[in-house]
Amino acid sequence: MIGLVGIICLVLGFIFKVLPPRKINCIYGYRTNLSMKNQDVWNEAQKYSAITLIILGFIYVALEFLLNHLIKNLSIGFENILILIGFVIMIFLDEVHLTKVFKKDGSRKL
Repeated sequence: MIGLVGIICLVLGFIFKVLPPRKINCIYGYRTNLSMKNQDVWNEAQKYSAITLIILGFIYVALEFLLNHLIKNLSIGFENILILIGFVIMIFLDEVHLTKVFKKDGSRKL
């Protein structure tokens, strides 16, 4: 299952990279309070989150192969925990990047 989630992350990451959402919206894209401050923050968030989503997808696919060879009967609960941890780390890294580039009000740091 973690491999399937990885493939979905890869596909979505490449879609977001090629066709990022152009305007701030409530449906499609990387949406947090900071990423929706203004168009400049939005554009940076979409570019960066697409990359982290692709990296996460590769990690999940690699974990699928690694864990299937090491542990034959991997519980679905353990896989779900790994998936959740990966997404939490991805969001954390995206937000850290945004706070390094932008102030809380959405203006760029110098």
